[in-house]
Amino acid sequence: MKLGIMAAIAALLFSSHLFAATNSIKPHHIEAMGSDMTCKTCHTTKGKFQRPSDTACKDCHGGMSDIPTEPNRFDKNPHASHHYEDLLECTVCHSEHSPSKEVCSRCHIVEFKNLK
Repeated sequence: MKLGIMAAIAALLFSSHLFAATNSIKPHHIEAMGSDMTCKTCHTTKGKFQRPSDTACKDCHGGMSDIPTEPNRFDKNPHASHHYEDLLECTVCHSEHSPSKEVCSRCHIVEFKNLK
């Protein structure tokens, strides 16, 4: 009985450690928000374990046309795509708790060095 309880406690501690490690906040957001950064800063309406709405991103960053994009050798601007214009959700490419992805690279050769 005691062994089962000990195993359950160990599993709980291990899983919560993994959860905390995988749900860290990226340094640039911590620098910008400091102690004001909480889960509810971005997860405003859909709940803690759902993707934030674009409204949460735009409240801080502005719209797609407001976000500066560094020049790249392929002269592409992911925030002004000729495929999607400015209709793509921010979270299609950007992620707070895991690496962000260049969705354009599925079909194109791209190089966005400042993808956060």
